[in-house]
Amino acid sequence: MISGKNIEKKDINEFVIPTSINEIGNGCFSECESLKSINIPTNVSEIGEGCFKGCNLLTTINIPTSVSELGDECFKECSSLTSINIPTSVTKIGYMCFAGCYSLTTINIPTSVIEIGDECFCLCSSLTSINIPTSVNEIGYECFSWCTSLTSINIPSSISKIGEGCFDGCPEELKNNKVLRKVYYHYDDGCVIV
Repeated sequence: MISGKNIEKKDINEFVIPTSINEIGNGCFSECESLKSINIPTNVSEIGEGCFKGCNLLTTINIPTSVSELGDECFKECSSLTSINIPTSVTKIGYMCFAGCYSLTTINIPTSVIEIGDECFCLCSSLTSINIPTSVNEIGYECFSWCTSLTSINIPSSISKIGEGCFDGCPEELKNNKVLRKVYYHYDDGCVIV
């Protein structure tokens, strides 16, 4: 395992993780403000919570197919991250995983994903469209809130719940989506049909 304690974070702009590493610890590269690129080896199975949080200059990242879950706040506030390809091995995208990724324009959510966490994509103000696969049955609280450029979303009719405030602050045309009008918005005191 590699942890933030092993790394002098201040001036890192590139980092190659050794192939012997199979886990990247919580907060390992958080606040590495000069980090522009990182190579994650194919045997890494776990990317810890807040692992790349606040890596302002990180523009792209390749997640290997050995990873099954993206931890909470994993890429939070990676403000230069423009795109990310999530491999088909991932089943869960954690709480606030991509929150505040202001430059993120595209994201591919594979059919392996079952759960999209609360506030996962909130404040992704450059995200214009997203396709939710049929494998997802619940979208978390405020998941896409304040995605001010999001005008197109494909939500399967099989989805059972969309968390409260999921599309707060999004453009009005998004709220005309037929599926959005038929699904449940979950509130603490029950569910309301929209």
